[in-house]
Amino acid sequence: MKKKIVIALVVAVVLAGGWYGKERAIQYYSRQAGIAEQKGDYAKAIKHFNKVVLLQPRTVRARTWRARLYFNNGNVNEAIDDLNAAIKLDKNNPEAHLGLGLIRLQEGDLKEAVREFTIVIKEEPKWVEAYLSREVAYRKLGEKDKAMADVKKVLKIDPKNQAAKNAMKMME
Repeated sequence: MKKKIVIALVVAVVLAGGWYGKERAIQYYSRQAGIAEQKGDYAKAIKHFNKVVLLQPRTVRARTWRARLYFNNGNVNEAIDDLNAAIKLDKNNPEAHLGLGLIRLQEGDLKEAVREFTIVIKEEPKWVEAYLSREVAYRKLGEKDKAMADVKKVLKIDPKNQAAKNAMKMME
């Protein structure tokens, strides 16, 4: 009986050590990616963050962060792939939908951008950036009333928001 307990304890220690080592590696590579990102070296940040994604392939946060790095490095298709992978893991993930919405807005796919921002707003009703981004898409679509409604919602959430005040002046 004592031998079985000792074996079980050894197995538990080995498993815990493996988990701890994996977590330390994730922290290390995340930190290195963050440092490279702050320096504007997105290629190096992606290189480090690829290791994080390998260690956590089913983590939404890892996918959305790497998508941002890809986008900032000009790799839009890779960013879209990561954001779609994040959505596959969590279909209503607001960060992933915001990222897709911003890409769609930049590409001029305004209706798709509106759809993505609407998902974000449904999940995070006080996320000002989603309203402001959707306002831009609505304005470009010529839907001034909907754009104005989003600006008013932002000002209700954050009465001092300068971007919303500027948008309001533009539409008047």
